[in-house]
Amino acid sequence: MPKTRAINTAPPSGVCPPWCTAIDHLNDAVHQGAPIALTAPGDETGAYDDGEPYALLWAALVCNEGQPTRVYLDALGDASGGGTRLDVAGVDAVLADLRLYADRLQQMRDHLAQITEGEQ
Repeated sequence: MPKTRAINTAPPSGVCPPWCTAIDHLNDAVHQGAPIALTAPGDETGAYDDGEPYALLWAALVCNEGQPTRVYLDALGDASGGGTRLDVAGVDAVLADLRLYADRLQQMRDHLAQITEGEQ
């Protein structure tokens, strides 16, 4: 996962909270914690649709000056600004959906195993 970096010689405008892992702040009061990403593996040949592995989901704890701390979730997987800032209830909703998704993906995997048994 890439670390947040910026080029600037000015000092950050605020004191970082203990969870902030941003290296430079471009003289602003935006704080970001260590990000997490979900990256799918390539197929059995190692190939990806777009040629290179890419994160499917990206999240980090963020705080912008004057706003409450939130979890920023980017479904594009690249923190490009196409995501949303979630409070605790929002994160709980995403976690519930992810659990349901994981259960259904497990069922799909088991069905695939039944279908392809003997093909290997």
